[in-house]
Amino acid sequence: MISFYTRQITQLRRGNSGQAAVLFLTTASAILVLIFYTIYSAHVGAAKVASSNSVDAIALSAATWEARGLNIIASLNDGILQCLRAIRYICVVWAALAVAACFGAGMPAFTAYSQRAPVMIRSYWNCAKQLEAWAEKVKKTTPFLVLAETADLSRKLDVAGIISPVNPNGRHDDNNTLELHLKHGSPLFLIDALGPITGIPGQLGNWKWAKKIAGTITQIINSALQSILGAGPEPIRMLEPEEDFPRRQKIQYAGFKTVTSPSLPYIGTGGRKRYFSEAFSEPYGGGMAEMTWKSRLIDKPRKP
Repeated sequence: MISFYTRQITQLRRGNSGQAAVLFLTTASAILVLIFYTIYSAHVGAAKVASSNSVDAIALSAATWEARGLNIIASLNDGILQCLRAIRYICVVWAALAVAACFGAGMPAFTAYSQRAPVMIRSYWNCAKQLEAWAEKVKKTTPFLVLAETADLSRKLDVAGIISPVNPNGRHDDNNTLELHLKHGSPLFLIDALGPITGIPGQLGNWKWAKKIAGTITQIINSALQSILGAGPEPIRMLEPEEDFPRRQKIQYAGFKTVTSPSLPYIGTGGRKRYFSEAFSEPYGGGMAEMTWKSRLIDKPRKP
């Protein structure tokens, strides 16, 4: 009986050999295709992330250089204000010595200080004017530094793209001009900083009991003021953000990162491919004399 059943099973299997191998190959091929496609998808995702990160880094770096320029200008403006405070302090001490001399105490000290004060005042005013000139140079130079940093970082990260706005020295407020959107603030006059001493001659003139010595003191002060003011020095106009600074001071960088795709069986896709990304950034958080400018990435600005 056992041999009978063995012969029956052998006859049933006859002609069906190799079907399991076909099923195995079909299943294995499907699994391999899935694996290769997963590898390719992971590669594409990583390439897109790398492209996005590179473009973000370039855009943020450009805004960072703008923030650095704004911080330098803010520090120069703060230096100008410090110079004007120093001039005012000199005039306060000068006025105090004038009043003391009017009461008969410290006339030699007042005379000596009246000779030194104009020199110190002119020195501080010239320093403030120099800081004003440096601020203008920083404003003009910063866009070129932004372009240089963008080009260098694009080369290092292997990204081909363009920054917008791109013109570093175009017409003011032109849409394609890469500039710091700053304007000149209210004029600062030297005569205003001399306020504590300029009012002293008028006050001394009201003191009838000290008319003789007050006239001498007034003559010394007026002579010193004439040497300080001369033909009338030009006022200082510090740079400050324009009213529409938050809206206009935006940077866009759009570029391609070229990545070599792996050549995989079944799905191919070998060769070099480009992945496009764009990013927007801006400097924020500072002021005319507040050195707190920073940079950040932002969403795509809406058109006004």
